[in-house]
Amino acid sequence: MLKRKKIPKLKLINFNKLVSNLDYKELYVLDGIVRDIKHEAGFFELDCTDCILAPGFVDVQVNGLGSCNFWDISTLSYEAIDNLRLELAFSGVVAFCPTIITASEDKIIKTIDHINSYLKSAPNDAGARILGIHIEGIFITKCGVHDPKYVKKELTVKNIRPYMNENVILWTLAPELDQTGEAIRFLQERKILVSIGHSSASYREGVLAIEKYNLETVSHMFNALRGIKDFSHRTEGRLDLNILISKLEDQSKIKPDEDGIMLAVLKNKNVLTMIISDGLHVHKDLVGFLRNYKGKDNFALVSDYVSQPSFNLAKSKNTLGGSQTTLDNCALNLVSWGVCSLEDALISASYPVSQRVPAAREIGLGNIQTGKEANIVIWDTKKNAVRGTIIGENVFLKY
Repeated sequence: MLKRKKIPKLKLINFNKLVSNLDYKELYVLDGIVRDIKHEAGFFELDCTDCILAPGFVDVQVNGLGSCNFWDISTLSYEAIDNLRLELAFSGVVAFCPTIITASEDKIIKTIDHINSYLKSAPNDAGARILGIHIEGIFITKCGVHDPKYVKKELTVKNIRPYMNENVILWTLAPELDQTGEAIRFLQERKILVSIGHSSASYREGVLAIEKYNLETVSHMFNALRGIKDFSHRTEGRLDLNILISKLEDQSKIKPDEDGIMLAVLKNKNVLTMIISDGLHVHKDLVGFLRNYKGKDNFALVSDYVSQPSFNLAKSKNTLGGSQTTLDNCALNLVSWGVCSLEDALISASYPVSQRVPAAREIGLGNIQTGKEANIVIWDTKKNAVRGTIIGENVFLKY
């Protein structure tokens, strides 16, 4: 039974573990803030037997869910956004980025304006908070599901300005399109995280962009990135990790102008790789390799979730256009595939990306900290599922 409650005085008890630097046996949340309180009366006690308390999930790539579709403003009602926020909250997500892909300039601007109008009147208790808007595309060189007729090949400040409305916090683009770095710096100076994606850049171009422009993230790793000859990242493809490993271990085997930016992203261990672990986008063995190679601080999960109609439309065109696996199940896949422990899987859905996105870092997402807003997922270790989510004073319980 799904329950949504506002609880100003909440006490979490009997949990198995608190994934935090805090050494609390009980956790108090007063007026939505984690507090250092002991034995105060009047708190509602929530029994968390058999549960782990971990930082709530942060999903920076949500294209839609159910009837909500951020790709189609004609159907994007406030009610649909409310419903999406609620569904995400029940799956452990405390914050997310509505994601808008390549389209006409007019459509993208109208969608940004529509989301911002929604935010001005949106109820705080509706569910997962909108952290900010993710623009994925426009300035890209590998299209995938994106419509090539709307792609722009000149990445300049002048061409970016029309989209620079409030609450744009993340932009995925092909960095090789910025010949001077001026446009990327323009975004970074405005606290917009620039992420590599949909790029056909060579290894040489990738290394230059990463080092010169201080790029530190890549969106949906392996997908829509120029790779290396005879290597496929997909489940149905030919996965030969030895080809990849040989180039990573021996610099002399890299062909700078033939190999792709994917290899440059891997070689630089400080670049955060966001990945879709739905079992379709990337082979599970490659997911495991990436987690081991990059380490837990530079490996993050995104769902790339899309509405069912959008997913089906892409599939009818023989294209994988987004995912149908929510972030909790992406994390669970890591455990079932033997990639990492449950605790590390939960962390991969919150902490790494929260440390890179300024808007997330500033409000303390990815951590459970005294004096900060409670953004917590309650994970049932017996059922291997989210039991509930806490977002400030608002508690979302599945059973």
